[in-house]
Amino acid sequence: MTTPQDDRDRIVERYADMVWRIALSRTRREEAAEDVFQEVFLRLFQKERTFNEEEHRKAWLIRTTLICCKSYLTASFRNATLSLEEVGDCVALPEEKSALFEAMLRLPAKYRIPLQLYYIEGMDADECASALGLRPGTFRVRLSRGRKALKELLKGEGIYVE
Repeated sequence: MTTPQDDRDRIVERYADMVWRIALSRTRREEAAEDVFQEVFLRLFQKERTFNEEEHRKAWLIRTTLICCKSYLTASFRNATLSLEEVGDCVALPEEKSALFEAMLRLPAKYRIPLQLYYIEGMDADECASALGLRPGTFRVRLSRGRKALKELLKGEGIYVE
């Protein structure tokens, strides 16, 4: 028989990487991502929410992560900044992926988050659109523009992609 704590551990284990990556991508600071990560799971477990399907839980976690990131970024205490080089040092990425990561961080959030959800989290376009509260066509346009902008950034750094 599983206990409520076992269920919580399973949920955190399943979604921790996704929430962390979204928070880091959005806030661009490891400390901020940690704060957002804790806040998201605290909100999830404080009210013992029930979801009909795992996809509903996943969508709720994505939306809540984005809301917590926005709250963190608009908070008055947040004045310190971190350079892209420092952010790159905080995240353990293989050498060949660090240029891609740094280029993605330079994209506006409206393009960066769709790219992350679609390519890194492996969600389909309709799931992503729903999680972000966008129409599917709007999501696809942002995804396309994000790919194009990322390709241009990488070309500017001498990295050619097809």
